[in-house]
Amino acid sequence: MASETIVAIYDNAADASAAVSDLHDAGIPASAIEQHSKDTGYLNDTRDIAVESEPHKTGGFWAWLTGEGTDDTHHALYDRSIESGSTVVTVVTDEMKIDTITAILESHSPVDLTERHDHYGTDNAVVSDAAYTHPVETAPLGHDTMAAHPGGNEEVLALSEEQLEIGKRQIDRGTTRIRRYVVERPVEEQITLRNETVNVYRRPATGASTVGAFTDKTIEVTETAEEAVIAKTAHVVEEVVVGKTVEDRVETVHETLRRDEVEITKAGDVVTPTNRVP
Repeated sequence: MASETIVAIYDNAADASAAVSDLHDAGIPASAIEQHSKDTGYLNDTRDIAVESEPHKTGGFWAWLTGEGTDDTHHALYDRSIESGSTVVTVVTDEMKIDTITAILESHSPVDLTERHDHYGTDNAVVSDAAYTHPVETAPLGHDTMAAHPGGNEEVLALSEEQLEIGKRQIDRGTTRIRRYVVERPVEEQITLRNETVNVYRRPATGASTVGAFTDKTIEVTETAEEAVIAKTAHVVEEVVVGKTVEDRVETVHETLRRDEVEITKAGDVVTPTNRVP
């Protein structure tokens, strides 16, 4: 599978480092990623460069990047960017990973190459097809990264579109705790109790009474009284049932998706592309 090179320019070194870190996290080999800035001491030198299974190529880094024998329009852009303190990040990959790498590079605010061309006033701001014939190049991707398709004399402006993916996750809405505990309350009720009292009194004898012998005699009478006896019994009067019900609800998710569109200005007029190649 042919290799392709993607290049992005960052005015902020921290953005470049963050992009490289994300590339590593995405599984891009470290040997395929390079950063070039004043700090690295690498500015359009003439050393040989080898990138994964590709043969060595001479003529300096920029010649290898854009193709040997091509013009140096982008060479000057990269040189001047580095001279002004920018960082150039290059990634060598196969076609299957281009979209992933491009998305990562563009997420860290790279320089718009066309605007940079205009700012520096370099010649041929839009590079001719001849500059994209090298097997390791790919055409510009999006407005922030540039590369060239292998074996083709064309420039490509890739248009991206975001798609909405909605998933579900379970969250803790809180715990319901049911605790049984004892409370006390004073109560009172009335009850009728009976008391017996022995009454002793004298009265005149009535009628004929037999006189008894003069002997000792004792009469005993027992007094009784009732008192309240308290007893308590427990009865089940109510039950508390704990359970859960499950119900489904439909929630509308609002989000904003982005997509790239293209505007073509030809001879001062804006035209819309109508031809679509399968």
